[in-house]
Amino acid sequence: MNQKQISPQGSVPSVTITTENVYKNWRENFVRPMLIGALILGLVALIPALLTNQGLIQNTVFITSYLLLIVVTFVHFPYWVRMGAFLVIIFGLGMNELITTGILGDGIFFFLALIVFATMMFSIQAGFVTTAISLLTFGILGWFVQTSQFRLLNSLATPAQTSDWFSASATTLLISITIIIGLRQLQITFTEAQKKADHTLHDLELERGSLEGRVEARTQQLKAVNEVGRASSAILDPEELIERVVNLITSQFGYYYAALFLVDEKGEQAELHSATGDAGRVLKENKHHLRIGGNSMVGMAISTREARIALDVGAEPIRFENPLLPYTRSEIALPLSIGDRILGALDVQSTKAGAFGPQEIETLQGMANQVSTALENARLFQTIQNNLREMQALQRQYVLESWKPLSNKEDLQYMIGDEDLPADSPQLDIPISLRDEIIGQITLVGDTEWTPEQRNLIDAVATQAALALENARLVEESQSSAVREHILAEITGKIWSSSTLDGILQVAVHELGQALDASEATIELKVEE
Repeated sequence: MNQKQISPQGSVPSVTITTENVYKNWRENFVRPMLIGALILGLVALIPALLTNQGLIQNTVFITSYLLLIVVTFVHFPYWVRMGAFLVIIFGLGMNELITTGILGDGIFFFLALIVFATMMFSIQAGFVTTAISLLTFGILGWFVQTSQFRLLNSLATPAQTSDWFSASATTLLISITIIIGLRQLQITFTEAQKKADHTLHDLELERGSLEGRVEARTQQLKAVNEVGRASSAILDPEELIERVVNLITSQFGYYYAALFLVDEKGEQAELHSATGDAGRVLKENKHHLRIGGNSMVGMAISTREARIALDVGAEPIRFENPLLPYTRSEIALPLSIGDRILGALDVQSTKAGAFGPQEIETLQGMANQVSTALENARLFQTIQNNLREMQALQRQYVLESWKPLSNKEDLQYMIGDEDLPADSPQLDIPISLRDEIIGQITLVGDTEWTPEQRNLIDAVATQAALALENARLVEESQSSAVREHILAEITGKIWSSSTLDGILQVAVHELGQALDASEATIELKVEE
């Protein structure tokens, strides 16, 4: 939080911590948890990589990167050293993946991560520099590979065409520019929000100073307003909020009657949603409503969007005379609006003539604004909750539909250790959950009971494993889709290159049989009569 000092003359506050320092402190505080998270994730990826024995160069890069990550995580180097080393690690892993599987592998994701972290943790200029380095790396390595001066370490990797290298470079440039511009805009928005917070805090300080001389005269009134404000901000159900507000107005201010009207869907009637006392109960049971713009103070307040005040109801020409409220002597109707949208009106009546002075009007108007905001917040909250529930249901359905076929056709299980342990050995089962759906389980059996710290660690690993598994599934899915699209493009091109019926049929059946490894393929043209 920014620390400010207000001069006695009410001059502009002196900010001891600038917005730039706030952002810088956030980055420095974010480094350590980010590195620890990278250590955990890296360990999950390092062990399988070493067990698969991908090669001396790959294993050396993995081990060196992980050791360097340990050093910069636990040794208190300056910020730029730690983040610089982290970026070097990402570049090294990306380069390792690039020389192993080529541009069609996962190396591009490491270079995109390099650009993101350079921009976010250093500057926009660093983002452009890393973008240039990434494109230069693609260009140099692509030239060596395409001219056969360098052969990929993984001989089984899908060979890439020159167009693939250009396409990946263009995609990286486009995504990088988007990322850099987005992060720049985020920094600008952060700075502007911080400045606005500075000015807001300054204005509040000045307002507090100006109100101190009038606090004693309005203490009781402000307590009542605060009570209504707390109820408005704490209750998110619109019906409960309306009921609570009208009862607080009568109980805290001592008014005769209070009611809250909301505009109907057609915008023609003001419908009573809550009112106090026996009169309010009867009116609500009878579904009381008033025409907007009609011969009533509530209807006119909604129509004109201005407060209607009758200090003497007997002299007010536009007013609905309610036989259930015979003791009313003064009345005020306040519109409830949010921006350009009118929500309804708040109606308050008193048994005293001239009960609504300037302070009372100001207080009630402020309270009406609070109620309007609270009603809109309640509506938005309910909308968000409904949307969130729908999204969560869709996400769970998506996870189930994505993982069930995969788990049915593949035995996705990995075990290490001694299988002949005693039956009573302490066992710990940790579910692997993805978007509140369980897609797997980690089972650990040991000689001693598992401590809470160990369980927390395994929970964290399970969470990261779930994300990594989902990412791997998405990558495999995208790769399979890319292969299918590539095969389809090749077959389509060959079919269109044939100009005769026999040639088209021969090419189609030959390419399909070859692509699908079919032992026999037949194609036939037959027109039903």
